[in-house]
Amino acid sequence: MAISENILEGLKGWGKHPVFIELTPRQPPVYTSAEQFKVRIEETACLLQKFGVQKKYLVPLFLENSIDFARIFLALIHIGAVPVALKLDYRKIELDEIFDNARPQAVITENYHLNILQNYVEDLIVIDRLNGKLNLHQSPAQKPKPADIPDEIASINFTYRGYGYPIGAMVPHTQYIKGAQVLQDGLNGCAGENMLVILPMPHIFTLIGCLLVPLLFSMTSIIARTVHPRLIFEYIRTYHIDYITSVPEIFELFWKFRDMAPHRSSLKAFVSGGSLLSEDSYNKIKQAFGIDLLHGYGLTEFTPASRNIRGRARPGTIGPVCSGINCNISYPDTDGAGEILISTPHMARAYYRRPRETADAFEGGWFKTGDIGRMHEDHLVFLKEKKKTRKVNGNIVDLEEVKKAVLLYDNVTDAKISYSNNALISKVMVDSGADFKKEVMRLKNFLKGIISVYKIPKFITQA
Repeated sequence: MAISENILEGLKGWGKHPVFIELTPRQPPVYTSAEQFKVRIEETACLLQKFGVQKKYLVPLFLENSIDFARIFLALIHIGAVPVALKLDYRKIELDEIFDNARPQAVITENYHLNILQNYVEDLIVIDRLNGKLNLHQSPAQKPKPADIPDEIASINFTYRGYGYPIGAMVPHTQYIKGAQVLQDGLNGCAGENMLVILPMPHIFTLIGCLLVPLLFSMTSIIARTVHPRLIFEYIRTYHIDYITSVPEIFELFWKFRDMAPHRSSLKAFVSGGSLLSEDSYNKIKQAFGIDLLHGYGLTEFTPASRNIRGRARPGTIGPVCSGINCNISYPDTDGAGEILISTPHMARAYYRRPRETADAFEGGWFKTGDIGRMHEDHLVFLKEKKKTRKVNGNIVDLEEVKKAVLLYDNVTDAKISYSNNALISKVMVDSGADFKKEVMRLKNFLKGIISVYKIPKFITQA
């Protein structure tokens, strides 16, 4: 069954509390009931079909965090199309690879983002979003041919494995259903409680933890279009937030502004994932806010693979392996550390139109995560990444892709990319005689049009 069918069925017995509350600074909140959201999914599905979107069309989404993102994502799945949720941050080097690989039939984008995509959408259906409404911006002369993709696939989610380019994991409907269930098993949230949404919605962690868990288990998603601690703490007071799902770097930010936090609040747990949460960070955040801090581990190919359980969380771990997920440590050393392997019938099993990369990652029913870890009693401990990727504020960054982008700059003759303390570092060799400080400024400006801003090296030094 498609995940959209589960959602639509569940909305029938929701109750009176809202499905979504969308908060935008200096604007009134927008409330959406279960009946309104159900009708909007169905109306959007009809509208997309009217615009020409059909079953097995691949449809990249370039949308802000909003109720509209959720209804469009689910409406596409409802008609059998395949959403490809992408970040608005992506620029030339990322977009070149994604559009060449996916070969989509349609695109849905924020109106202001059309100029970024203009070189990629010739002969595609183009739908833009403006003031909360979808408009048919472009209709091709010839009807696009559907993609050859299995019915079990709900979406294609692009990720990185260190190849120097993004690859699209083919995510089945059952991953969304199973992932939401095992995350809820650890959270133990109740109907009527409130989940704050601050992470980008294209992220698999957000899709499952902030959208599907609340939708499937009758909790309200409160969409905050800011991470400013003062505003977040005010939202906690005003909207009685029970849970916040985010990356460790955001919880560290909250900790720095902890004096602004309400002394007594509705908060029950922080749900953490996406990057490393050290034992020291765990202890200081938990002590400052006096609530459960549930850190877990997942990948685009399956989320979550492990998670700490409410009332039984342990610092320095990514929790017990989720029920129904098999986990193995490959070729452990004397300390028990090795590559984390996972297996479940609900995980992605291939990358779209990438047979070599698929063969590298999937073998004998196991997925090779590219991460190093070990077991400590019944808890999994994450140690480091084996693959050539790192996390910057919870965003996965491919070091080879960043190097490729830096080398596109005319005056750089060689480059090395490294990572330390949540920051990228580039050592570059430039043409002799050039003013290095000026070249660094020009290089950073050049990179803004080539890759996502968060991938631009924070420190650039001379090799």
